[in-house]
Amino acid sequence: MRTSNTAVATAAVLPTPSRDLPSAVKHRRYASLDLLRALAIVLVVHCHSASGFAEPPLSTVLKLGGKGVELFFVLSGWLLGRQLVLELERTGKIELLRFWARRWMRTLPAYYGVLVIISVYILARNGQPLRPEYLVFGQTYLAGMPYFGISWSLCVEEHFYLLVAPTILLFWRRPGLRWLIPLLMIVPTVCRVYGWYGAEYQTHVWYDACAMGVLLAAASVKYRKQWDRLRPLAAWVAAATILIVVRDVAFAWRPEWRPAGGPLAPDPGILVYALVFAVWVWFAAVHPNWIAGRIPGVRYLAERSYAIYLLHLEVITAIRHLPPMPFVVTLGLVWIGSIAVAEVLFRMVERPGMELRDRFASTRSTSPGI
Repeated sequence: MRTSNTAVATAAVLPTPSRDLPSAVKHRRYASLDLLRALAIVLVVHCHSASGFAEPPLSTVLKLGGKGVELFFVLSGWLLGRQLVLELERTGKIELLRFWARRWMRTLPAYYGVLVIISVYILARNGQPLRPEYLVFGQTYLAGMPYFGISWSLCVEEHFYLLVAPTILLFWRRPGLRWLIPLLMIVPTVCRVYGWYGAEYQTHVWYDACAMGVLLAAASVKYRKQWDRLRPLAAWVAAATILIVVRDVAFAWRPEWRPAGGPLAPDPGILVYALVFAVWVWFAAVHPNWIAGRIPGVRYLAERSYAIYLLHLEVITAIRHLPPMPFVVTLGLVWIGSIAVAEVLFRMVERPGMELRDRFASTRSTSPGI
């Protein structure tokens, strides 16, 4: 499985209906969701670092961090899905152009900034010009990803941004079509099983992770009584899902422990981990400040996860030119370098882009967090 982080650096903000003003929405930062985002970027950076520098069995274990991409996708589905469903519930509509404009102003400046740097480098080194598919996030289907391979998950995200709001709107206005939801959820799994893709990172074999977050978000809004009734179970179910992770870590560390047959033999697929991470997001939503507020650096990593994602592979590439070092030292250098360059990107491009959105009426948010 190709590993990456996703470009989902949306602030971990959850809207909740106001008791005093039914048509309004209050929001606050949820530290537990920040913790999940920080965990996802840590998993991905460690995965890619292990691929280049670690030896088995440590490298095999750390490569499981590629699952962090699914965690990002589920988080993206939850955050945007909940906000969009709340907007529909309050107003009966979704302002599609506003939503798309805000998403693009959030993600495109940093993406294009890094793309320009990489393109100039590739042109100077190999004489290879920029492929136009990269400008419209078509590289996963058209370009064969000759460079900037980590951008595959940004393609999934951008395609998701285009489709999520119209899809929610369709099912909201045509309740009779909701029987299609299970079919849409199973399509990526069918495509993966039968190899119906040109490359394993194409959107149609990955969107179920994003959709899982959207379904969780819709349930939290549409079935509030059931959501509140099940709240005490969140911790127990989340703890149970940890067993899946422990199983995979154990088998990665000691492959000889994996049975030749039986229910424990197969590797859990993308859909299974999407369910696991949906449970974690559920737990984070009902326990918004669980432990996370007491862990230093969580919010910092969460806010800069997109920038770190975009740039950490370039740092790893640069470090490969250094003399061999112990893996722990190399990993430390990867983090120091990634945070340093990400801070520049965050301050000079990302944050100004987010601030710019609220200067114009056409892109100013009418729903918290979007």
